Amino acid sequence: MVLADGCNLAHGLTSEKLFTMWWLIEGGSVMIILRKIVLTTDLSDHSLAALEYASALSLLYGAKLYLLHVEDVGPPPMYTTHLPDFSGEQFTRQVTERAWKDLDRFATEKINPDLKAILAVRTGNPVEEINRFAKEEGIDTIVMATHGRTGLKHVLMGSVAEKVVRTSPIPVLTVKPRTMRDHFVSSHDVEEELHLS
Repeated sequence: MVLADGCNLAHGLTSEKLFTMWWLIEGGSVMIILRKIVLTTDLSDHSLAALEYASALSLLYGAKLYLLHVEDVGPPPMYTTHLPDFSGEQFTRQVTERAWKDLDRFATEKINPDLKAILAVRTGNPVEEINRFAKEEGIDTIVMATHGRTGLKHVLMGSVAEKVVRTSPIPVLTVKPRTMRDHFVSSHDVEEELHLS
């Protein structure tokens, strides 16, 4: 493998262990190495759209793959705050325990066990927690599915993926769910718009 001038595979890394992407910049090459990738999930089937990309990158680079679920924990329900033995901390702990069980079930049912993804759960604001996890774990890239909200709902809520793309200091790969990719613009729509039908 030819490396750009001055580049070497330091720290015992070999070209056999790493897959490299090359970008030509003014006649030279820059090597991108991914060691840790995080795939985010909200436990919906839509979030699986990004799985094929995350797993492919993980296999190609020999990178660790993390499967991260962030449970957005708001204030405890009103009825629980009046119970004498119940605190916000207990509520958060219960939500976190449930999130771990849900993520484990999701991974068991939906993800090939050969993938060996490292499961992780965080609670809080999804955008902040995804970025915090990436920083704390030394993640090289974030892979996430978009849900494709449009219109007023998108204006009012935005999207977690969009906010992560805008705020993340590391690369973010967003993937549209296949059903959206296949049906977002159909051939019929194109023909109708171009007055071909």
